[in-house]
Amino acid sequence: GGRRQEAGGRRQEAGGRRQEAGGRRQEAGGRRQEAEGRRQEAEGRNN
Repeated sequence: GGRRQEAGGRRQEAGGRRQEAGGRRQEAGGRRQEAEGRRQEAEGRNN
């Protein structure tokens, strides 16, 4: 039974890492939008 619990714990750990990766992806997406907004702002000044 001990090994089975250990495997379950590893699975949860892997799930946590996946969520962490998802959070990083969202963070990166937010940064991209921010950069896009700055670019448009700069273009607006040039026109």
